[in-house]
Amino acid sequence: MKRRFVALAAALAITAGGATLVAGQASADDGTAAAAASTSYTALPPFAGKTYLITVDNGNVYKNTYSADGTSLHSETVQGAGVGETFDATLATAQVGWGLYFTSWVEPNGVTVSHVLNFNNNTVKVYFTFATATGTRLGQLHSATLTRVA
Repeated sequence: MKRRFVALAAALAITAGGATLVAGQASADDGTAAAAASTSYTALPPFAGKTYLITVDNGNVYKNTYSADGTSLHSETVQGAGVGETFDATLATAQVGWGLYFTSWVEPNGVTVSHVLNFNNNTVKVYFTFATATGTRLGQLHSATLTRVA
């Protein structure tokens, strides 16, 4: 009986909390089902449990400390406007490419922040929105560098 074995296939599915790797094995060509193997693994983002300085092109520098599971952030402004201000936020995170992670949060003052962290070249694209004194909502796009400090 001629059998043809198909190589193990893997698919990477991105979830809000990280990546899930699911693997399965195909059946032989004689119509019988081979035993299916399934493995599930949730990867932590590379920033989980670490502290980084985010140096933005507008002169602001933030010290961002990420929780061990990568789901929350403690941030302190260490240079520029608002030096000494701190906040804690819950993160929404997705891996969007090899070494690329999108994170987003809402600060207690209503500012929304989104980062695309590029661990391939240690850069960050920063987009944030805020309300003006007249109530109009504005957004700004900035570039930043990413430096691990702990």
